[in-house]
Amino acid sequence: MATLSKKPLIGRRVLERVGDARLEEARVLFRGRHYSGAIYLAGFAVECYLKVAICAALDWDELHGTFKSHDLEGLLLHSGLVRKIETAEAALVKENFGKITELWILEGKNGSGDREKNIRYRDPNGLSEDDAQAFLEWVDDPDAGVLRWVKRQI
Repeated sequence: MATLSKKPLIGRRVLERVGDARLEEARVLFRGRHYSGAIYLAGFAVECYLKVAICAALDWDELHGTFKSHDLEGLLLHSGLVRKIETAEAALVKENFGKITELWILEGKNGSGDREKNIRYRDPNGLSEDDAQAFLEWVDDPDAGVLRWVKRQI
């Protein structure tokens, strides 16, 4: 996580609208055969809703600068949803979250600082239609989609 900061970054309701818009844009990109962009925006939608969950857990109307991060695992931890995702009822959601974070590897996560491992800098030709379709299902499946699950929790 970033350094502690009380400076507001963005309102909770705006984060919700941004998350919804990024997911819709991911669908448009998928239909347009822009698979890496679809994956990136669908992951960004998950990021937005984890930040909404943090706001809900902390009873904040605005996300503070402390949570200016793209680390999905760290955001999940701070959202207060870790125990819920560890339950038997959420086993498929947890599995899907693991698959999402595997593709969303952050720069320097393993100490390498290798930008090519970060979804934002990955070669767009390295991700296929199958990759994007699976990613969108992990995010938006009605029963086990991570984004849908997070929305139900907040």
